[in-house]
Amino acid sequence: MNIPFKSALRTFLARGALLVLATFGVTASVSDAAAVQTQAAFSEGHALCGAMDLRTGQVLGACGFAKATKTGKAVGKCPQGSFFDIGTWSCFSCPSGFNRTGFAVDTPMACSKEISPQYQRATRVSGQKSCPAGSFKDGRNGGECWSCPSGYGRTLSAVDAWDACGKFAETARRAEFIDRVCAEGTFSDPNGGCYTCPAGYRRTAAAVTAQNACFRNELLKAATKEAALTCKAGEHFDFVDGGTCWSCPEGSTRSVSGVKTNNACEYTNMRWESAKRTPNGLFALPGAHEIAAQVVLERTRIDAAIAKFSSESKLNKTKNDELTTKAWDLIKTEPETSPILKAAVYDHVFEVIKNGAKTKAERDLLSYMADYVQQSRLLAASEMQKVWQSWVRGRQALTASRGNNLVNAYDTGVAPPDMAGLVGDVMLLGPGAAVVMSFIGASTAEAISPAVAQLTARFAMAIFPHRFRDATAAAVTAARTGTTAATSASSAGIGAFGGPLIILTATSILASIATDIALEQNKQEAIVNDALQIAQRPVNLARLLLTEEGRTEVASNWTLMTQEPYKPNARTWAALMPQTQQAPAGGNAAQTPALVGDRVVVNAPSGAVAQGASKWVKIDGAARDVAIGSDGTAYVIGTTQEGSGYQIFKRAKTATTWSKLSGAATRIAVFGTQAWVVNSKGMIFAQSGTGWKKVPGPAAQDIGASAKGVWIIGVDGKIHQRAGNGWQHVPGNAQRIDIDRDGRPWVVNEQGNIFVHNNNLQWDRLPGAAVDVAVDAPGAAQVVGSDGKVYVFNGTKLNWDPVSQDTDAQAIGAGDGQVWRLTKTNDIYRLQ
Repeated sequence: MNIPFKSALRTFLARGALLVLATFGVTASVSDAAAVQTQAAFSEGHALCGAMDLRTGQVLGACGFAKATKTGKAVGKCPQGSFFDIGTWSCFSCPSGFNRTGFAVDTPMACSKEISPQYQRATRVSGQKSCPAGSFKDGRNGGECWSCPSGYGRTLSAVDAWDACGKFAETARRAEFIDRVCAEGTFSDPNGGCYTCPAGYRRTAAAVTAQNACFRNELLKAATKEAALTCKAGEHFDFVDGGTCWSCPEGSTRSVSGVKTNNACEYTNMRWESAKRTPNGLFALPGAHEIAAQVVLERTRIDAAIAKFSSESKLNKTKNDELTTKAWDLIKTEPETSPILKAAVYDHVFEVIKNGAKTKAERDLLSYMADYVQQSRLLAASEMQKVWQSWVRGRQALTASRGNNLVNAYDTGVAPPDMAGLVGDVMLLGPGAAVVMSFIGASTAEAISPAVAQLTARFAMAIFPHRFRDATAAAVTAARTGTTAATSASSAGIGAFGGPLIILTATSILASIATDIALEQNKQEAIVNDALQIAQRPVNLARLLLTEEGRTEVASNWTLMTQEPYKPNARTWAALMPQTQQAPAGGNAAQTPALVGDRVVVNAPSGAVAQGASKWVKIDGAARDVAIGSDGTAYVIGTTQEGSGYQIFKRAKTATTWSKLSGAATRIAVFGTQAWVVNSKGMIFAQSGTGWKKVPGPAAQDIGASAKGVWIIGVDGKIHQRAGNGWQHVPGNAQRIDIDRDGRPWVVNEQGNIFVHNNNLQWDRLPGAAVDVAVDAPGAAQVVGSDGKVYVFNGTKLNWDPVSQDTDAQAIGAGDGQVWRLTKTNDIYRLQ
């Protein structure tokens, strides 16, 4: 893969966007993933010119300059009423009455309108964290914790500079970022607190507790992109001749000389053939089968990725439907090639890194990923060392050949090599990997850095809905044949999109190991030494996510290690994804009930389980009611009477025994991870520490909850929703209730009729008759039918499918992808 890295990085640096070091010091755990080779086979890099070939010991000739070739006029002109932005080479417009600000055009602050001065209070968010032992506090970004390597002290340079730490007779070193004293997006105050100003306001000089602590005198809004003016991928724009496009010979890039001169294109002062490694694939990763299946069955992340891409690409309904159909068809038939699936799985993995792994599959994948990030650093650092040695020895040999053996490389006046440009090819990013980046961050917005988000949104329209299968094929071709990314991408119509993303993602990995562009030889040597030290450190993924640079590095490594289309294991995938549960070809990917005429259509994402796909496993104990928290913890109401109800028990997702809780109740629900109950007197209680806190409200006979809210059914059958510190009556009568992840209630009334609350705030009746209802993902409702069987709603048929033929159920619970049933004899079963 040949990328004009030096030119691209210069442009990137000019815009202040070079991603800097984020390093971490907690050892990745050893698991089943440890035995998997994360880098596969890779060749050894070597110099091509301008240095010594370390394999032969021969000094190679200089690399030189070349002419540029004119390819044509620059494309397009700005529509009337819009303005041209040179940084993005695109046309934008501000809302009526707004003027352009000095902020970047692709930020929410690009346009402003003056208003009368307004003042607001600042809000205290938290106290400041103390820096861990062995680290020191720096005022950067309102307060950060950093540490120097052992034996090194702090210099007078900026804390994020290459020479922030010094030691006598040793090259300078970087400091290591440890943590923020205040959360990202807040600011610190000398009083020890962390504060925020309202959106659009900035801090004044007044005390942070004053009424005028925050101020604004303008409204800020985003600009609207109207058109893009670009040369083709791999070409260079020049203002000469009214705006023209030029190309440089392979292996060279635009110099500072005029585009029409003989020196318009420059070869770097040395050229390097980087080591190549074989990229991995999603289904070659430990735990990936289970996690990918969960993401497909839940559907929410995949649908969010489709919606995000459709919105950024400004697709009409026809194109959106085409994208939806083809995206789900690809996931069903060739999941290993789907960029949308890979991006959706990454969003899930991002949240697992933040919140902690709960399953063996998640633990294995995170262990593997931490190892992979470290291996990326080691490989790039090793290449950097070889580049440096090749260049220094080449300069020394050249000096010696001129009869001046006492003059070393530091006295020649020759600039050292551009490390980032020379070793960038070690990150073999095909165009398909760049496509994956455009879908990341749909359901977890913070999963991607603003720099990547802006770039992916800017180029999203370059990929049409029917092209991402071709883009993936191009990536495979590039990886297997050595074809350049730009050439491969052009066949899929994504050259203009893939090129900048490839540069950005590769740059993030190189930047993370302290790479920089420098002319000072001492500084460059320090950078190489520092990179080698940093690459030895085990990686803490959770700490990576604390910074924008770290988030980009993690996402970049994800695209690297998932781009090869390894097919899933047929037997394993079939067990996890039974045919009846796979996403329908061309099926509607909607997650929520939508009105069609006077009926509700619920397209079940099939967190549900098909008949014959799984089995009921008996769990020890006996219970009258069951509910599952968002963390997988199961709560039950037992059968032993105590006080105003029955004993209460809980069981963590990975536990094998029940733990008795204080109190007594008759019905239970879980608000995220907090249990709520009602007792035989209709009183409502919320879990508080090891006890319960009474919640005032109407006398209740049932309670339902999800992370989006709490609802009750009164003893009179009336329905109430928790609102603030009170309850809001919602028209309708019911006997049993549960709440899905979107906060939508599903109920069964005294006659056994089943209803769901639609988006128009009305109840829609579903077919069938039931005695209890439980719902996890939107649309994936489970009921105990009046015949004692458990059913799951089928949104395609608008009816219910039996989960099993057992006729003994009396209650049902669902959450965290789990389904539990209680029999009429109070036996407990879990669907596995």
